[in-house]
Amino acid sequence: MKISRVPTLILLLITLSLPACDTDSGKRPDERQKITVATVQSKPVTLTQQYVCQIQSHHHIKVRAPKAGYLGVIQISEGQTVNQNDLLFQVRPTTGKDKLNSENQVALVSIKAPFNGIIDRLPYKEGSLVQKGETLTTLSDNSQMCAYFNIPEARYLEYKSTNLDQNNQDVKIELMLANGNKFDQPGTLGAIGAGFDFKTGNVPFRADFPNPNCLLRHGQVGTVLISRVQNDAIVIPQRATFEILNKRYVYVVDKDAVVHQREVVIQNELDDLFVVKSGVGVDDKIVVEGVRMIRDGEKVKYDDRQLGKVAANLE
Repeated sequence: MKISRVPTLILLLITLSLPACDTDSGKRPDERQKITVATVQSKPVTLTQQYVCQIQSHHHIKVRAPKAGYLGVIQISEGQTVNQNDLLFQVRPTTGKDKLNSENQVALVSIKAPFNGIIDRLPYKEGSLVQKGETLTTLSDNSQMCAYFNIPEARYLEYKSTNLDQNNQDVKIELMLANGNKFDQPGTLGAIGAGFDFKTGNVPFRADFPNPNCLLRHGQVGTVLISRVQNDAIVIPQRATFEILNKRYVYVVDKDAVVHQREVVIQNELDDLFVVKSGVGVDDKIVVEGVRMIRDGEKVKYDDRQLGKVAANLE
């Protein structure tokens, strides 16, 4: 019986016709190793930190009953704006030891506003019996607001070095409201707390904001934004870095086109960029594209580009 060899020949022809390729990426080694490198430069950048804050009125007090007695006619309403020395309450004392008026009745005790402000809730109505020291309402002066927040110790030392406590003109303080909008009035640093919280590692701060339209109210929450300009900052694209065991690295290319893995310490994050505290400096060449295609100590072919153009494309 005659055995056909045609299938074997067909298989051989198919095998010979397949193109040779690199099993790793489908590209030739010289093409696979071609990467993009840029020279590190410095430039001024604006750094912004955010801190959750509690907003309080510049003046905020509880109006209490000076004596036990019955409330007289209440001529104010909740949410009303009052002026200093306006009459808020009158209390008719229940004790007979108080001074009598011309009709042999106990004289009313008047309570007046100590400053301009806004009346809060009125929990008691006319004729209510109140005890001495009970809170009749609260009064808030909202013309100036205070935003209280905490800053980590390291950031506090950084701010002190930039004279933030002297209201440096290069530093901008803003307030972000709960709806994501910025408050339309700029702030100033009001105070830095005298103590350091050992448990949290924070230092208390206060920022002051004018509130001409009374948009801000006592008890609100927001976010304080502190922005400052840092000159000669080293900025690199985030995609030029890679992480190993919670540490950041870049590949630096030497004069012989050999890449070396180097750790960098990140100071701040700006969208797609990192501000570098240490690890690379001006005139270092780093790999900005193709980081995952190379290994430490490998000699590579690359395209040289300006880092400023790379950063501009990211921004």
